[in-house]
Amino acid sequence: MLADIELLERFALFHSQDVAEMQVQLSRYLCPHRLRVLADAPPQLQVGGLEFAGVRLLHLHYDAPVEVSLEGAGAQYLFRTTLQGQCEVSQGHARAAIGAGGLSISSPFSSSRIVTGGACRTAVLSMPREILELHLQRLLGRSLDLPLTFEVPLGAEHPGVHALGLALDYLCRLHAVGLRLEPMRQGFAEHLVQLLLTQLPHNYSIVLQQPHETPLPGHVRKARDHIEAHLDQPLALSTLCAISGVSVRTLQNGFRQFLGQTPINYIRDRRLLAVQRALQRGEGSVTDVLLRFGINSPGHFTRQYRQRFGCRPSDTLKR
Repeated sequence: MLADIELLERFALFHSQDVAEMQVQLSRYLCPHRLRVLADAPPQLQVGGLEFAGVRLLHLHYDAPVEVSLEGAGAQYLFRTTLQGQCEVSQGHARAAIGAGGLSISSPFSSSRIVTGGACRTAVLSMPREILELHLQRLLGRSLDLPLTFEVPLGAEHPGVHALGLALDYLCRLHAVGLRLEPMRQGFAEHLVQLLLTQLPHNYSIVLQQPHETPLPGHVRKARDHIEAHLDQPLALSTLCAISGVSVRTLQNGFRQFLGQTPINYIRDRRLLAVQRALQRGEGSVTDVLLRFGINSPGHFTRQYRQRFGCRPSDTLKR
């Protein structure tokens, strides 16, 4: 795995022996962080890599032990594979040693600390949070209730880690032979996103693996069918309970178990999707469509729409 990652050295980005410059440059290519050298010997850092469709793949070679502290204020997920040497990764109270071939992941919303040994080589895939979350929402068919959190660390023997290594090696070989790859770069990014979300374990993996046509209990089906038929009308939780013949708690538990979200979030997502489809079909202006679905707060709805689909309602109508 990752036998060809060193081909990225052909695409040199910078080489420095100055700690301040290292920190500035790596913050530019990855995310804000603090860098501290843990040895008296002069540090040296070589970085090579490439970028495509907002995704960065870097090869980092530290020639001295260092400590890298990430504050969790970035907008990137960092998928980090140790190629040579060893590093220790800490997130919260969890701490793990990552040997050659192992994978660790830094999330944009949580702090982490990486301590490397000397002569450490690392491959880092930097993936924008927005890209991963939008793709995951498309796979789920709904908005995210919780931030996407990957399970870490993963050893080199994990099938998902092996699959990721094969994909990155393939990309490195393609770029190394000098082909004209611009038309394919968006496809590369989408392939990696799909691989990360379907092959690496995270807090939405179980939901993604469930059959889409799971039979629904009667009370959940009745409430869902009423929602689908009345998206253009106010929908109160008490009304849904009366129609389905169960308590609020039973209905909420049923929606969470079989539809993966609360009734209120389900209503919101179905309205968002209905508005998107109406705009795609050109069924009137944005204002007309929003009013048809009973949306009287366009500013708040537009923020939800952008978070769900990555664009404004007006952008969908123009397309």
